[in-house]
Amino acid sequence: MRKIMLMLLMLFTSFMGVKAQDMKVTGRVTDAATGNPVAFATVTVKGNSKGVATDANGDFSINAGKNAALVFSSIGYKTIEMQATDGIANVILTKQDNNLNEVVVVGYGTQKRANLTGSVVQLNNAALIKRQVSSASQVLQGLAPGVTVQQQSGKPGSDGASIRIRGEGSILGNSNPLIVIDGLQMPTGTGQDALNNIDPNVIESITVLKDAASTAIYGNRASAGVILVKTKRASKKGLQVSYNNFFTKQSFTALPERVGAIDHMQLSNIAYLNQFPTGTALPFSLAQIDKYKTTPANNFDVIDTDWEKELLTNSGLMQNHNVQLMSGGERVNIFSSFTFFDQKGLIQNNSFKKYDIRINPEFKLTEKLSLNGVFGYTNNTTINPSTGSAEFIIRQAIGLPAIGGGRYGPGMFGTAAQSNNRNPIAMAEATGNSNTEGNTLLTRVALNYRPIKGLELDASWGREKRNPYTKTFQKNADIYSPNLATGEYDKTSIWPGVTRLNETWRNDVYRVYSGQASYSFQLNSNHSFKVLGGAQQELTTQYFFGASREGFINPNQPYLNLGSANIQNNAGANELALVGFFGRLNYNFKEKYLFEVNARRDGSSRFSQARDKQWGNFGSASAAWIFSKENFFNGISKYISFGKLRGSFGGNGNQNIGSNYVFDAFYQQSNYGAIQGNINGTNPYFNNVNTLGVALLQFANPDLSWETSQQWNVGMDLSFARHFTL
Repeated sequence: MRKIMLMLLMLFTSFMGVKAQDMKVTGRVTDAATGNPVAFATVTVKGNSKGVATDANGDFSINAGKNAALVFSSIGYKTIEMQATDGIANVILTKQDNNLNEVVVVGYGTQKRANLTGSVVQLNNAALIKRQVSSASQVLQGLAPGVTVQQQSGKPGSDGASIRIRGEGSILGNSNPLIVIDGLQMPTGTGQDALNNIDPNVIESITVLKDAASTAIYGNRASAGVILVKTKRASKKGLQVSYNNFFTKQSFTALPERVGAIDHMQLSNIAYLNQFPTGTALPFSLAQIDKYKTTPANNFDVIDTDWEKELLTNSGLMQNHNVQLMSGGERVNIFSSFTFFDQKGLIQNNSFKKYDIRINPEFKLTEKLSLNGVFGYTNNTTINPSTGSAEFIIRQAIGLPAIGGGRYGPGMFGTAAQSNNRNPIAMAEATGNSNTEGNTLLTRVALNYRPIKGLELDASWGREKRNPYTKTFQKNADIYSPNLATGEYDKTSIWPGVTRLNETWRNDVYRVYSGQASYSFQLNSNHSFKVLGGAQQELTTQYFFGASREGFINPNQPYLNLGSANIQNNAGANELALVGFFGRLNYNFKEKYLFEVNARRDGSSRFSQARDKQWGNFGSASAAWIFSKENFFNGISKYISFGKLRGSFGGNGNQNIGSNYVFDAFYQQSNYGAIQGNINGTNPYFNNVNTLGVALLQFANPDLSWETSQQWNVGMDLSFARHFTL
C-alpha cells in the first residue's frame, strides 16, 4: 500500500511539474503593409487543438508550453509559425496574394500577374496534365473562361480540337487564334498542328490572350486571340530524370439502337403500306419473314448481320510515354524530352503514331549575355482506309439493314444489300490504305543581352519545316453472293472497280527574324516605367507535288511506274511575307494605378502594293486600378485580399481572308495537257485538235485588305477567402 501511495505522489508531482512549465503568451497581430491590427486572426498551439482569436485591436492571450510553436493564420494572409520563448509574441502577417506575384507570359515579354491590365489566363503544367488526351489542344477544354474548345472527331491523328477565343472572330476568314510556341509565331495553317505535336508533359505554361489590350501587339494576326505556349527548361542544378505514361481505351459514347433482320423486314413493309395503301408487292413476303422467324441465322439464306460488331474490331487502345532529362549547372542548362504516342482506331487500318524529340538548351556565355534554343523534331504516321474516312465508313455501317451480307469468309464480302455493292467492312479492311507520314523540324535560337540595369536586348531566328508525304493506294475487294441452287458463294463483282495510286509531297518552310529592346526604370519609388520596341520579319514558302495513276495489275505492287492508265501529275508553289514593327509602354503609379499602350504597324504581301493596301496600323490602350491597396479598403482586407478594376479598348486585324494572291488575277491551265483532254475546261478545241490553253478563273481585287476588329473590355479581378479568385 505504501508503494502505491508513493507512485501516485510521484505522478502527481510530475504532472504539476509539467503544468508549471506552461506559460501565458500574449501579443498583438498586425498587417505588414499598413501596420493596422488584424482582428479575428487565429492563434493555435501547433500539435493540439488549443486556439484563440485576436480581438478588435489584434491582441491575444494563450497558454502554451515553453518553446512551443504557435501558428498564426487569418483569411487573406500567409500562415506563419513562431516559438513562444519569453511570453510575448508580436506578429506581423503578410497578405496572401495567391499567385498575384506570379510572372505571366505576355506578348514579347512577361509581366507580374497583379499588374496586368488586359484579359489574360495562364495555365501551368499541373493543370495541363490532369487529363489523358491525344492532342495538347484538348487540355484547354473547360480550363480557360471565354475559350471554346470543341473536339469534332475522335479519329486517330485528326482528333485535335478547334479553339475559339470569345467566339468567332471573322465573317468569312479564319477564326483560329495565333499560336506562339516559345516565342515563335506559327503560320495560321499549321499553328494548331504545332500545338498538337507537343506532349502536354513538356509544356510549362499556356497563356491565353483574349482582349485587344493583350493581343494588339501582334497586329494583323491577332483578331481571333493569341495562345502563348512555353515549354519547359532545366531549372535546378544537377541531373533529373522523369517518366510519365498513360494507357486508355477509347469507345463510342453512344450508338443508335439497331433493329434485327426480322424487325427490319416488318417495318419496311409497314413503311411501304403507309406510302402505298393499295399496294400488293411488299418488299418482303410473309413467307420470307416466317422463314427468318423459324430458322436460325446462318449467313447464307438467313442473314442477320451485326454491322457494328463486324466493323468495330480494332482495339481503340491509346498509350503515351514521355521521358524527360534535365541537367542544370552554372553555365549550361539543358532540358530534353522524348515522347512516344500510339493510338488505335475503332475500325481496322485506322491508327496514329507519333515520335517527338525536344531539346531546350540554355548557355550563359557571360554575366550579361546568354544564348538559348528550342529544337523539336516530330515524326507522325497516320493510317486510314483509302476509299473513305473512318467517320464515313462507320456512318454507312450504322445505316445498313441487318439482312445485307457483310462477310462470308476471309476475303469474301457481301453486297451489304446495296445496289453499288459498297460494303463498309470491305472498305475498312480490303480496299487499300492511305498512309501519311509527316516530319516537322522546329528550330529557334535567341540571344539575350543586358548591358546595363533595366535594359534588355533580344534577337532571334526561328524556322519550322514540314514535309508531309501521303501515299493512297486503292484496290478492289471481291464481292460474293449466296447461290441457293449450289449451296455455295459465287463471286459476282469487285468493288470499287478501279485500282488507283496517288502520291503527294509538300515542303513548307516558315522563317522568322525578330529583334527587340526593353528598358525598365523608376523616377522614384512611386513611378515605374517599361518601354518595349521591336521589329519582325516572316517568310512562308510552300511547294507541293502530286502524281497518280490507275490500272494496277498486281495489288501487291503499289508503285507509280506500274500504273497503266489516267497518268496525272500536278505541282505548285506560293509565298507569303509579313513585316511588323511593334511597341509597348507600361506605367505604374504606386503599384495601384496601371496604364498600358500597345502599337503595331504591319505589312503583308497578300494585298495590293499598287493600291497601298499592304500596310495597316493597330493598337490598344488599357488601364487598371488596384483598389484593394487603398487605405479605405483596410476594413475589409481580411475578407478580400486583392481587388482590381480594369478596362481596355483597341483594334486588331485578320489577314487570313483568302489565298496569298487575292489582289491579282489568277489564270489556270490544264494540268494534263492536250493528250489527256480538256480536264478542267481550259483547253480550247481548234481544227479538230484539243489545244493547251489557259482561262481567267479569278478576277483581280486590288482593293481588298485585311479585316479589322475593334474590341473593348471591362473586368474585375478579386481574390477572397484566401483560396478563391474571380
